[in-house]
Amino acid sequence: MQRTSCLFVLIALLLSMTAYSQNNRFSGKVISASNAPIPGATVQIKNSKTAVATGEDGSFVLSSAESQVTLVISSIGFVRQEVTARAGVAVQVQLQEDAKSLQDVVVVGYGSVRKTDLTGSVSSLKSAQLQEIPAVSIEQAIQGRMAGVQVQATSGQPGAGISIRVRGVSSFAGGNEPLYVIDGLPQFNDDVRGANGLSTINPSDIESIEVLKDAAAAAIYGSRAANGVVMVTTKSGKVGQPRVTFESSLGFQTIRKKLDLMNADEYISFVKSFYDNMGQPYPADIQNFKKTVDTDWQDEVFRTALLSNSSLNVSGGTERNRYFVSAGYTNQQGIVRGSGYKRASVRLNLDSKVSDRFSIVTRLMASRAIQNGFSPSLGDNTRNFGKSGIGSILRSVPTVPVKNADGTYTDTSPFNLNGIDVENPVAVADEVLDQNTTTRVQGGLDLKFVIMKGLTNTTRVSADFYHIRRDLYFPRILPRLGNNIGSAELGLYDKTAVLAEDFLEYRYDFAPDTYIEAIAGVSLQRDRLNTVDLAASGFGTDDLKNYNFTAANTVGKPVTEITESTLISGFARVRFNLRDKYLIGASIRRDGASVFAENNKYGVFPSVSAAWRINQEDFLKDAQWLSNLKLRLSWGQAGNPAIRPYQSLFLGRTVNTGQGAGTGLAVGLGTTFPNPNLKWETTAQTNIGLDAGFVNERFRVTFDYYIKKTKDLLALVQMPPSAGIGAGIGTGPSQIIDNVGEVENKGWELSLGANIVNTSDWSVNVEVNFSANKNKVTKTKDNKDIQASVGGNDASGTNSVIRVGEPLSSFLGPLFLGLDKNGVPMHLNVNGDKDPNGNDIIGAPDWVIIGSPYPDLYYGINPTIRWKRLSLSSIWAGVSGAKINNGGLFELTSPIVQGTYNKLKVANELYPKPSQAAGNYHLRSSRFMEDASFFRMRNIRLDYNFNMGQSKTIKNLNAYVSGQNLLTWTKYSGFDPEVNTFNGNDRRQGIDLASYPAAKTVTVGFGITF
Repeated sequence: MQRTSCLFVLIALLLSMTAYSQNNRFSGKVISASNAPIPGATVQIKNSKTAVATGEDGSFVLSSAESQVTLVISSIGFVRQEVTARAGVAVQVQLQEDAKSLQDVVVVGYGSVRKTDLTGSVSSLKSAQLQEIPAVSIEQAIQGRMAGVQVQATSGQPGAGISIRVRGVSSFAGGNEPLYVIDGLPQFNDDVRGANGLSTINPSDIESIEVLKDAAAAAIYGSRAANGVVMVTTKSGKVGQPRVTFESSLGFQTIRKKLDLMNADEYISFVKSFYDNMGQPYPADIQNFKKTVDTDWQDEVFRTALLSNSSLNVSGGTERNRYFVSAGYTNQQGIVRGSGYKRASVRLNLDSKVSDRFSIVTRLMASRAIQNGFSPSLGDNTRNFGKSGIGSILRSVPTVPVKNADGTYTDTSPFNLNGIDVENPVAVADEVLDQNTTTRVQGGLDLKFVIMKGLTNTTRVSADFYHIRRDLYFPRILPRLGNNIGSAELGLYDKTAVLAEDFLEYRYDFAPDTYIEAIAGVSLQRDRLNTVDLAASGFGTDDLKNYNFTAANTVGKPVTEITESTLISGFARVRFNLRDKYLIGASIRRDGASVFAENNKYGVFPSVSAAWRINQEDFLKDAQWLSNLKLRLSWGQAGNPAIRPYQSLFLGRTVNTGQGAGTGLAVGLGTTFPNPNLKWETTAQTNIGLDAGFVNERFRVTFDYYIKKTKDLLALVQMPPSAGIGAGIGTGPSQIIDNVGEVENKGWELSLGANIVNTSDWSVNVEVNFSANKNKVTKTKDNKDIQASVGGNDASGTNSVIRVGEPLSSFLGPLFLGLDKNGVPMHLNVNGDKDPNGNDIIGAPDWVIIGSPYPDLYYGINPTIRWKRLSLSSIWAGVSGAKINNGGLFELTSPIVQGTYNKLKVANELYPKPSQAAGNYHLRSSRFMEDASFFRMRNIRLDYNFNMGQSKTIKNLNAYVSGQNLLTWTKYSGFDPEVNTFNGNDRRQGIDLASYPAAKTVTVGFGITF
């Protein structure tokens, strides 16, 4: 019995010792050479699967059965290090920057590559940089931060479209938007004027954004890469205990600048001055006018708007399974009452290593966004300057109140001399339904199988579905937009994109510093767009808005359409690295696209590139002051297929007509003329670049010079009148879409970086980028001008032209020479034509090039200062050399008063003697092409990272205050110089036609990690 008791005691003691040994605790902190914490570093017990990631303060904790272990610490950009650790004794590990090998990984097409091994031109932003600005959509976060990449908004409206231009524009009608690749799924930003599809993605979910700029980097995407490629990679989980991060911010937005409009007294004075100069009596309603109110319509409609943004993510995992789960909600009021943008999104990213050979990568995102607009101008006769939200604010006469005594809205064109092309802006803001609702689901699977050492096969299946519902209702109380009877529109747009790819990746290491990498695969992508457009008018009540079309007196014929397109491809790429000195790369892609004609279904897009790491040569290898010196050279071709499907086919259309025995007879009509030779626009680009780093990468320089030549540009061209057909994508008879022109872009890019101070308490870093681009049309069909106007329904006031020797969409018009002694504008009379009274006849033969909408230079400056736990970062950006066709200035300074409305105060300076004679020469001349140059504080942010001590619950806590667009220096007289009403693929560029104003914002926020 005694032996048995002793045995039990011994067993219990051994078990307790075993249990204790399994809980040996190892802790410490990982810091850089400057003693700054390194978050996200991997700490692993050598020869085991136990690993964790360091927290925001660089700390880590893990357990082991051993009392002494070897820890392996690694982090991108630092030299891997091993240290011995004993249980219960905290260690501090200082990692040295791996400047020699520049281990930063850059995402490229179908894979990633070390920055040091790049042979192409790529700009990159990582998650930490993206979080410096509280952006609502991802493209806002890169404005002013990448050389050669220009981001431009169509307006300041929340959720409005944004266009990105990579190294200039090169297309008439084929599109200038880059290709976006989100977690491997290629897609275009289809709707850049309305609901911005990219804004459905939560910026907090983004791990990195890379822009592939030259052909060597982008040609792997072949026929879609002529305008560059934007690679978006979302976050993955990291090995370690679950980490919960919550971020929230609240912003206050106000209008950046109000326009200086006339008040009631100034308006009446201007009207009287006109009649005085004309020697005519005042109209009775002007003569008898007595001021009772002085309404500032801008104050009535613009407001201080709130912007709230919250996100929650949970991440973690083991070596086998890693996860990242997030949810986000954004609510952005617009600075115009009634407008705004709301978005809710969820994401699930899983990385599973099923076995040593097989792994699965899963990406899934769902979002829903609602955008409430403010009736933007469409530039046509139905929705022109006055019949738009912002236009109505500017045109409304200040002599009337918002509402009449009986509660009805006033007529804001109260005098008989006024026109009728204006609505009450408060009524438009409060009563109009103008809403886009976007529901989007996007996801994919990557199945990776290691066939043998160095050889991996990836099968990728992805899909992207979005549904947009477009609701529009102008109520009966609006006499112009609603026609006093109510006018409704409903649009339903469903798009599904499905991608299936399979590719092999192979790497063979000849030596530690010599290897070859190759990739080859096939791809199939199919897009389908279903469209339903409905219109109706004549409603007995406004209560149901556009939700009950059967209540309308007049219902238009429904327009339904299904368009499908297919792209089938084969691609390959090879990279060779010899002794970490000589880098050679080549790629080729063959695309077959259904949108092109039978004679040109397939295109081949090759690229070659090379780089020489000069600092690895013997004569520089020991130079301590030089950490990197690389010369790059590349050439390649890429395409642009961004035209609507079926443009190469002869299509029919059914219409109702009164021909034959009765009315309403359906007749099939051919409305397009087929072009069996239609093909891609092809861009060939040559790039030479230099990368240099000094003093262990404390100072960095990147320079690129490029030449882009685009041929076979797509455009509408005139056919002989005898053809008697229309192309169906514009107006005017006898047109056909054809490959007719060539465009050249030449430019340079310079990026500078410096870590000026880097100590334990202080760091001062500066990043600067400059870009210059020269755009020139080198060929059109028969070298004839191509007008940018969309036809007889164009009410935008554009006077742009595509002309050989000039930039795309250059402004064409009369050259303003000043005022004569009677205050009448004078213009350059090229041909000297005179009327019988000896006055100049200024017409189309006198028009000359008066400006370009594209800047000569754009630049960004991004300094960051850190003192202990306090940091100050800012983003400054600017452009110079561009012009804006200021439609608002032209509309609101007319020297006549009949048929016009309120004026800008500057009208008194432009026309000190308003008269009919002056009005006859009020032309869209160089006088209204204003300098669009600006320099702006895009963002400034002050952060404080709290010391959480030994807290086991809260790993990190930081708070910040930031401001966006707080300071802007510009000569532009409109709301904002960074605007383009007809952005995207429209040929009418550089026009400000009553665009939604930009806001300046102050934001406070915090982030906490558990």
